[in-house]
Amino acid sequence: MKVIKGMFITALVIGGLGFAGYYIINKYIEDQAVEYVENDIMNNNDLAMAREYVDNSPALKNYIAEGSQANLEELPIQTREEATRMVMSKLSFQEMQQIQSKVSNGMTEQEAMEMIQTFEDKLTDEELLALKAIVYRELYE
Repeated sequence: MKVIKGMFITALVIGGLGFAGYYIINKYIEDQAVEYVENDIMNNNDLAMAREYVDNSPALKNYIAEGSQANLEELPIQTREEATRMVMSKLSFQEMQQIQSKVSNGMTEQEAMEMIQTFEDKLTDEELLALKAIVYRELYE
């Protein structure tokens, strides 16, 4: 009986340590990804290029403009960091790679609308509105 109890406690401790390690590693990777995205946007002048791209696409501009009147205080996400984390948690690694590849190679308006459809499939209406509001604020304010 003592052997079984000892094995159970050992398995419980190992399981707890494994779960804690998994959580800490995921959190660290997520933090590094958010930091990389933010530094990349600021250092490469991607914000100006993004604004120009949106301004040249009426459909995309109208879509993002839906977030201009949103009150971020009432939405589940208020900052760019939170938005990045949320998108990373909702999309698979493969989907993020595909989006990054399309953005790097230059997207057509059709590809941008397909990307929006991916977000619409994965996010709730509130999350989408928050994302639109954050993108609008980052581009135009």
